[in-house]
Amino acid sequence: MLDEKENTYLAKWLNNDLTPEELEELKKLPEYDDYKKIVEGLTYFRAPSFNLQPSLATTLGKIYRPKKAKVINLKPIVYAITAAASILLIIGLFFNTVSYTVESGQQLAIVLPDGSSVDLNAASTITHQRFFWSKNRKITLDGEAYFKVTPGTNFKVTTKFGEIEVLGTQFNVKSRSNEFKVGCYQGKVRVSTQENEQKILQKGEGVSLKDKKLIEEIITDPEPLWKKGESIFSSDPLINVLDELERQYDITFKRNKIDQNQLFTGGFNYNNLNIALESVLIPMGIEYVVNGTNVSLSTP
Repeated sequence: MLDEKENTYLAKWLNNDLTPEELEELKKLPEYDDYKKIVEGLTYFRAPSFNLQPSLATTLGKIYRPKKAKVINLKPIVYAITAAASILLIIGLFFNTVSYTVESGQQLAIVLPDGSSVDLNAASTITHQRFFWSKNRKITLDGEAYFKVTPGTNFKVTTKFGEIEVLGTQFNVKSRSNEFKVGCYQGKVRVSTQENEQKILQKGEGVSLKDKKLIEEIITDPEPLWKKGESIFSSDPLINVLDELERQYDITFKRNKIDQNQLFTGGFNYNNLNIALESVLIPMGIEYVVNGTNVSLSTP
């Protein structure tokens, strides 16, 4: 089975993105000649529009079907099975996806095959196609991420709330269970909702989704505050603030004794749990008890 480094080299090779040094390292692999033959064969290969498994079973069934008064040479059968298995392997290899997931309390920096970068915030996941990336630059996001996109073909980010189409830019997308926000920090992006509402954002502009409508916002910081280890809220429902605290500190709130719909304005940092809890809960008049990773909330 290919290791991750070899997978990366193959992906970059297919995209013509390998450096001369990386190509020489790939050529040293004992399987290089086999890879080369397979890739050359893929020049004439198109993704099948039929169901491959039943068709392959039918083909192999015909190969195995005994014929009267004829001696069967087993070598072609072995070669046919090997070739069929190789086709299945290649199809799986070229049409699968790569996913990156960040646990609560963590962040992750990712470099995509074209050099674009993605910074994932806590409790977030992105998925993209493993190969032929330069022909289909499309990301599926669940959570929050900051993107720096290199020039090239269209770059799209798909979320459950809508789609962001990039026109060469740096931008942040937050797509949580009940939140959807996009901020543009350089260049331009087009935001499209599931209700077919669209807005084009330029540097310093943002939108948030409220009642299925995109509300315009102003972006004043050079990059998202979460990249600096901070979260700021302005008249946000308390439930959103508590959700973010849980993601950044990997804790769980017991909330049944408080009103989570009340609005909060303020913020917290990510490097001290006690200070973060005080920053949010004391101004809201909420008492709390910490027991390991569980925090019980109540009002006097």
